[in-house]
Amino acid sequence: MLFRFLLLAPFLVFGQTSQVSDWSKQMDSWGRLAPMVRLQNIKWSENGQKLVYSVADAEGRMTWKLVDCGKGQVRLAYDQVKLVDQLSLALNQRVSPRNLPFKYIEPMDDGRIILVGEKQSWIVEADGRLTPSKVLAVNSTRSNAKRSRSSSSRSENFANSGKLSDLSPDEKWKVSFWDGNVLLTEVAKPSNVLVMTSDGQATNRYVGPVSWSPDSKNFALWREQVVPPRMYKVINTLINSTKSVPYARPGDDVTERTPLVFSVLKAEASPRPPLEVLPRSYENTRLDWTADSTRVRSQYTERGFTGHGVIEYDVTAKQWRTLLNEHDPKFVFTSGGRFRYDLDENSTLWASERSGFLHLYHVDLRSGTTLSAVTSGNWVMKQVKFVDTKAQEVGFIALGRQPSENPYQQHFCKALFNGTKVIDLTPGDADHSVEFEPNRRYLIDTASRVNQPPVFTLRSGDNGRAIVQLETTTIAPLAKAGWQPLIPFHTKDREGKYDIWGVILRPYPFDPQKKYPVLEHIYAGPHGSFAPYNFNLLNRNLYEASLSGFYVVQMDGRGTYNRGKEFQQQIWRNLKDGGFPDRIKWIKAAAQVEKNMDVSRVGIFGGSAGGQNTAHAMLLYGDFYKAGAADCGCYDNRIDKLWWNEQWLGYPLGPWYSENSCSTYASRLTGKLFLSVGESDTNVDVQCTYDFRDALLAAGKKDLFQLHVIPGANHGAGESDSMREKRMQFFLSALGLPR
Repeated sequence: MLFRFLLLAPFLVFGQTSQVSDWSKQMDSWGRLAPMVRLQNIKWSENGQKLVYSVADAEGRMTWKLVDCGKGQVRLAYDQVKLVDQLSLALNQRVSPRNLPFKYIEPMDDGRIILVGEKQSWIVEADGRLTPSKVLAVNSTRSNAKRSRSSSSRSENFANSGKLSDLSPDEKWKVSFWDGNVLLTEVAKPSNVLVMTSDGQATNRYVGPVSWSPDSKNFALWREQVVPPRMYKVINTLINSTKSVPYARPGDDVTERTPLVFSVLKAEASPRPPLEVLPRSYENTRLDWTADSTRVRSQYTERGFTGHGVIEYDVTAKQWRTLLNEHDPKFVFTSGGRFRYDLDENSTLWASERSGFLHLYHVDLRSGTTLSAVTSGNWVMKQVKFVDTKAQEVGFIALGRQPSENPYQQHFCKALFNGTKVIDLTPGDADHSVEFEPNRRYLIDTASRVNQPPVFTLRSGDNGRAIVQLETTTIAPLAKAGWQPLIPFHTKDREGKYDIWGVILRPYPFDPQKKYPVLEHIYAGPHGSFAPYNFNLLNRNLYEASLSGFYVVQMDGRGTYNRGKEFQQQIWRNLKDGGFPDRIKWIKAAAQVEKNMDVSRVGIFGGSAGGQNTAHAMLLYGDFYKAGAADCGCYDNRIDKLWWNEQWLGYPLGPWYSENSCSTYASRLTGKLFLSVGESDTNVDVQCTYDFRDALLAAGKKDLFQLHVIPGANHGAGESDSMREKRMQFFLSALGLPR
């Protein structure tokens, strides 16, 4: 084993090495020819009918455009020559066209524009004259115009008529805590103190925040079972320091809390929610009262991440019940899929994968019954972007609605609460991002693909109709300079059921007479999808390897997110799968199209979860992957953080935890492995790397791997300039040059 403890001085850490410098020079030369990827300085007029934006050329010169949205007309915002003359006259000094004295432009409803500066601003009149304006950059708020329609952006919404306070709404009672117990004091008679509980302890205590019912007759709070957290020691030898941070591991006992409701009149507490209503929980939040003070609602996430839901206590019936529940015996990806937006206290919009795909449902909060499926089909409702209660519609990002497209390309859609009138506001085979006019009557659609630069279109916010194309871009100058776009590619998965999508990047420079080794960049974390799906001029991880003489590929195999429940749950208790049967099949199929790919020389690299993926590739699929570089990997899921690993492997711990540990398969290493880790990693416990190292040594693999520990560095240390160069030299040595 080559064990290197890199004592890097600051100038070595931050300085560029020669190979990195060469990469940067080439990418910088391409960057100067890059097309714009977004419109800048977007401003709407007060009534939303006029729009101003700017575009910059390769030299940084700004051109400002004015759009009449109703007429679909685009023109220059001003006459450059006339404006320079007018500004020079107004300032009594010659103004340079390259240094105009304003920061941005705001459009007015009548088509005039305001040149907004920090100390002085002007209105450009219809005849080109300048008149003073009181709008200054420091006080202008038009760019943040308040929406006139009920809306939200990603945020959940919880109906709560209660009051979060120790003091009751009628100000007659005050809750306090003493020695872990609950006391209730009459405000008018401070000597009248009701001892509401007597069984509280330091490790099993009653805690706030307190949530009062509107009628002040009941209040809710928490019973908390306290468990001191496991502490993780973080060492930094560069500054000779040690600190301890909380770091729960899978299977650890952790602090849990349970909601309880107290009656002021009877000075008693509700029963605890039974396990069939509130299972053992990882997290409990919210104590929300209905306006009639009869019900309080709480939200939970199950320990082991097999579900989440909403429970409710009826103060009249003195009973807890399950109101909403999303459960799967394998797992539910709560942090990615949970969404609740209460329309009022009697109905909500609730996200669920009950159909096998994440969709939105309109649910009755009184009975828990579903009123309608707002979205449905074999595609994914990725994210709610706005809720309009007046129009009874919701706007959302959709993935995979068009079977012929890359399923990761985003489309912005809207639908009525009753599930009818689903409209794609951004049609066209591309990934779409949008910026709405404040009242959502218009939107700017930025559409691109991995091999197609952005096109900017003004569309109707009502039906998505294209009103006018604002700007187009070209990659012709880049192509002339040798830059190559990513090549989209897809083929069927291991079972022939799903299309696996990804990208290919050819080596630069490219010689069609040679065969090139292949590098796969991997991050197969089940919480997302990671292969590029829109235009990205210079993806560093891909282009640096291309500049070093490699084909580079990246794809999303089974076990990743955004393709439905079955696709993601491939990795349940099985992170070692990593989608590798799909990936290997994909690379072999790609080589049938790209004949210069040498699939006898394939390497793989990744960090964090991608580091674990890389190690599994080398240990379990060493007949295909000949070299791998893994940074800061979570090689043993028993040692890594609780929330990440229990999400996919579950609770309590079982034999599948050791079955997914890289150390279990250390004896299977046949190729070359490059390991790196930051000594002071606070994300993944560095013991994961050290234990994996020890297992490899014990298996007699000392000549097949090298370990680089970077003093004082945190998570992702392998992406520093010096480590990226070392990684590339490793691959050149292990896989060889083009032949």
